[in-house]
Amino acid sequence: MPTIRPWDAAPLRRAFAGLDTAGLAQEWLRHNPAYRHDHAAIIRMGKVDAEAWRAFARRWGLRFPCRP
Repeated sequence: MPTIRPWDAAPLRRAFAGLDTAGLAQEWLRHNPAYRHDHAAIIRMGKVDAEAWRAFARRWGLRFPCRP
């Protein structure tokens, strides 16, 4: 992401112009240190724990489409 002077938001607008709401939310999470820490912790578990993933999703407000 480019360095932006506080008085010049044009580069920021260009960087996020093509994103929809979900894309913007994903970018915010991707850059959030607390989210990254939580995600790394759940990955380190090394096994699929459905309840841990559900708790992670609830904590971060994530929604996943249901299977048909």
